[in-house]
Amino acid sequence: MSRSEEWASLGGRLRTAASEFQARVRKRPVLAGALGLALLVPFLLGLILTGRKTGDFVVRRGSLSPRVPLVGVVNAVHSDSYGAVVPGVELKILWMVEEGKLVAPGEKLIQFDPAPFQKELDTARARAQELAGEADQARLAVSALDLKTSADLHSKKSEADLSERELSTFVNTTAPLSAQESANEVELRERTLKEAETKLAGLEPFVEKGYVSQEEYRAALLRRDQAAADLRLARAKHAALVQETNPDLIRRKSEETQASHANLQLGTERARVERAQLEAASRVATARLDEARRQIAEAEKKIAASTVVARAPGLAVHAELFDKGGERRKIRVGDAVWGGTTVVTLPDLSRLEIEGRVPESEIHLLMAGQEAQVVLDAFPNRELTGVLRTIGSVGDAEKNESRSFPVTIALNQTDPRFRPGMIARATVLCSRVDHALFVPIESVHSDEKGSFVLVITALGRTERRHVTLGTNSSRYVEVRSGLRENETVRITAEP
Repeated sequence: MSRSEEWASLGGRLRTAASEFQARVRKRPVLAGALGLALLVPFLLGLILTGRKTGDFVVRRGSLSPRVPLVGVVNAVHSDSYGAVVPGVELKILWMVEEGKLVAPGEKLIQFDPAPFQKELDTARARAQELAGEADQARLAVSALDLKTSADLHSKKSEADLSERELSTFVNTTAPLSAQESANEVELRERTLKEAETKLAGLEPFVEKGYVSQEEYRAALLRRDQAAADLRLARAKHAALVQETNPDLIRRKSEETQASHANLQLGTERARVERAQLEAASRVATARLDEARRQIAEAEKKIAASTVVARAPGLAVHAELFDKGGERRKIRVGDAVWGGTTVVTLPDLSRLEIEGRVPESEIHLLMAGQEAQVVLDAFPNRELTGVLRTIGSVGDAEKNESRSFPVTIALNQTDPRFRPGMIARATVLCSRVDHALFVPIESVHSDEKGSFVLVITALGRTERRHVTLGTNSSRYVEVRSGLRENETVRITAEP
């Protein structure tokens, strides 16, 4: 504290003492005057002689510019990981990019041994070639069956159609005509018999008179008997034709027609079943061929995955693993790693950030977007700037039982020489508070009621006074209520 501040503090205390003395004088003028004079002179002499203790602070107003320091580690905002992507397979590393090299997109990073996958590819190709022949044969069998079935069914259909036409012809033409012819034959035989009987009857009177010879008469009689026999035969044939022959032929031709249609239907169904079987065999052969081709594509994909290239630019960093002795070391050429193991990481140096932690007591001063001053231990003479990007929502306990919150600061500058893992010392520039009433941070104590300070009264004593605090810098804290400007607080004394 300056000398002027000390005298200002002393003047304030004198004014306070004078005010108390005047109040007493007004109540008991005579007694108070004598007593006041007797007490005031020693007090003033003692106050002047003793003065204020070292470390006391006069409360004043001013501008507070809180700054929150932190120590963090440089990391890349974006980092890609590369390694063995084939699951369930242990791959041997044949080649790796040199650690610390700046890698461009498309540049080769890792070469795994593709020999196991090449064997798979050769086996799958041989299998696919064999199955391709089987699939072709199955398709040809289906085509051949289609041709054979088409010819067979066409023949059977023709037979069925012919039988149908023959039946129709017989029923509608042949049978009626034959019946009509037979009926005509019966009628003819009936007329012939009638004529023979008429002639015979006409000869009988003349036979008795001797005009007709017995021989001629017997010839007429023979013709009549023959005509009668022919009529009986014609009638028998007609009855057999109408009642037996034609119905039997119609029934037989109907059965033949039905048999031909049944044969056609049976052939169609048999062809359908045979074709379904051949199609199923063709589908199985095609599916097996597709599976072999899928295995070829998978093997080719694995072979392609054995060569790992960079998707984005970055700094090559080799990953670590535990060796057989339990020691942690960098991965190197000749190591075998399982699928999913990271071998190389590429942090993008074009966007860097600082990851650090801030005590819980200072977290209220921070908000995203605040500027920060940064210095890297590796480049102590280079001043950098950044912007507070994120503030963690969950705090972690420290060893001293205090809590801290993670924060990230985005660096505004970049340099190819900057590396992830470098130590960074940052100072976050918080919002400035003007006309703030403030005291040193170490003058503030706390009890079950909250924060308090020790205020020095006009009589040189200290009294505990609870205060409401606001923002703070690295050295001072704002007092929003509980103190007045120019009052003095004690810093070094124990509460």
